[in-house]
Amino acid sequence: MRFTDPHHWTPRLVRVVEMARSGSEVEALRLVVDGLRPSRDEAPGARVEALAVVLGQEHDTATAARETLTRLVHDLPDRSRVFAALSQSGIPDAEGFLTGLTARIGRRLLPPVPDPDDLRDLMRTVFHDPRDHVWVAAVPDASARRLMAALGLTAESFPGVGEELALAIRVLARQVAGLGTSPEITDRLPHLVDENSPFLRLDLSVERYLTCFDNGVEGDEETLLAEVLERVRWCRAEIDRLRTEKPRHGTSLHLTGLSFRLLALLDRLELLLHLTEPVERDFQTSAVALFRELLRAEKTRDHLGPHLRASADLLAFEVVEHAARKGSKYITTGRRDYGRFLVSSMGGGLLVALFALGKVAMGHWEVPLGVEALLYGINYSLCFVLIYLTGATLATKQPAMTANTVARSLGKEGHDLSGLEDLVVRVWRSQFVSFLGNLVVALPVAMLLARGVLVGSGGPVVEPDYARYMLADLHPWRSGSVIYAMVAGVLLFAAGLVSGWVDNLLLHRGVPARVEHHPMAVRAFGSSGAARLAATMERTLGVVVGNVLLGFGLGSMGTIGEILGLPLDIRHIAFASAQFGTALDVLDYRVAPGVVAVTALGVALIGLLNFLVSFGLSLAVALESRRVTFGETRELVAHLLGRLWRRPLDWFFPPREPALES
Repeated sequence: MRFTDPHHWTPRLVRVVEMARSGSEVEALRLVVDGLRPSRDEAPGARVEALAVVLGQEHDTATAARETLTRLVHDLPDRSRVFAALSQSGIPDAEGFLTGLTARIGRRLLPPVPDPDDLRDLMRTVFHDPRDHVWVAAVPDASARRLMAALGLTAESFPGVGEELALAIRVLARQVAGLGTSPEITDRLPHLVDENSPFLRLDLSVERYLTCFDNGVEGDEETLLAEVLERVRWCRAEIDRLRTEKPRHGTSLHLTGLSFRLLALLDRLELLLHLTEPVERDFQTSAVALFRELLRAEKTRDHLGPHLRASADLLAFEVVEHAARKGSKYITTGRRDYGRFLVSSMGGGLLVALFALGKVAMGHWEVPLGVEALLYGINYSLCFVLIYLTGATLATKQPAMTANTVARSLGKEGHDLSGLEDLVVRVWRSQFVSFLGNLVVALPVAMLLARGVLVGSGGPVVEPDYARYMLADLHPWRSGSVIYAMVAGVLLFAAGLVSGWVDNLLLHRGVPARVEHHPMAVRAFGSSGAARLAATMERTLGVVVGNVLLGFGLGSMGTIGEILGLPLDIRHIAFASAQFGTALDVLDYRVAPGVVAVTALGVALIGLLNFLVSFGLSLAVALESRRVTFGETRELVAHLLGRLWRRPLDWFFPPREPALES
């Protein structure tokens, strides 16, 4: 039966009227929803439009159906409890992660008994298909408003403010007032502990507004409602201010979750206030939005995915901003920056070549595998920390930082796509020149060091057979280098998150200020020395910790795989290029050109995968933390492809700066 055709609705509506008259009102509503549910090849709003057309007609069946459905919907507040749905459904819980997870698992294993008098259970019964919330969300607003108009669901048809609606508004306002003046927020925004605090004034304004419906004096409602909505906007601005200043004072999972909960409470409060609004458009828009929110919340109440994703979002939002702030220094602008970055990357290549030789030497020490893993980890960690402390650059350390910078720009409202396009091009260009700088030094220096060992000791760094194994280990498809390069990308991404988490933790706990004023630090270094120590800790500790963990992860992964008997290892472009150079020199450059070409391709592919995996994961987490979907980036991708076609050299070399006019 095609319910997009109004004529096909008539038999179903006859059954709906008969069921409602016989007392099966819930089943009648369920039958209507079954008719509205679109098939796979239908537009979500087609059946809604068709039903609105039928109900707008004046024959007996349409009139009876319209009166029946209107009565059923109007009687819902009287027939069922709506307070819990209005004030709780769809609003993040204050429960902890494990508590929420176990509660959801428990309800899935042993579902609670439905309460027919609770609107939440009624919605789950009527909308019984698991994906009903998906197509309801896709119905155009205009179609939903036409159906409401056909059913006579207008602001005038709901006069006054119902008891449970008023209670929900009061409870939401008081929750906002309580959370908005909690110590976690007022410690960072002290001006909120004041009689003029918007959170406290919101509660008072809501009470005056709801009371005005009982005093019998017309004319107060509109003015008082405008005042309440202004208080809501003021509270939202304070939360936005708290989140904007997060990089300065740090945050925590609890504080981040608190800010999300406050914003959700304010959004729900604003929707409910608009339901009391005599302006028809606001009433219908808010009613549709509220219905969608409640249905989505109830249909996904026991889903584990949204709970896990929300917790991951909180963690991501806690740490990515610090990585984004530090990522800007890894993005070049003009040719002068480009040249400086090339030089610093060459310095990174030099250090990599030295420590790559150290790893080769350690491989010949006859030590237990656990000790070998520890030594390799220390070797890599020292390399990465020295690269950072000397101002050198390691190419693969950039993506986790720069991806967050791009996501921060994408997360801004009203962002300029041309500016974002230029930012992404500069990120790619900076990554390319850092790869180039690492490679042009790491490869020849590794050759020179291998030759120096041969001349100085009279023997090669490694045996020729092992050198041939080193080349085979970099083969792009006959070895596991592709998978291992992706593993390295994951570790690089994780190191970026750890750096951001440590930076945030230092600020949130006030560690730099504590160190600066610690009696022992002041006695040992003096006031100015303690201040410099605190500033250095704030500036460098996060990156150093991230580098140490990255070093141990990259350095020991292969040995850990050997201990566990698992195919675990990593491939990192800078160390792979040094390995390539060492093997060539040990074999006295007597290597077939085809082998050289394939190995060079393997090294290049390792670098590309290091970048793509690290950048992609970091960008995904950063976008998710800002509620930016990948669908919103399609236009940016189109801009980037156009830029690549028009000006391909911009992706590898900065254009000449325009000459200054005299």
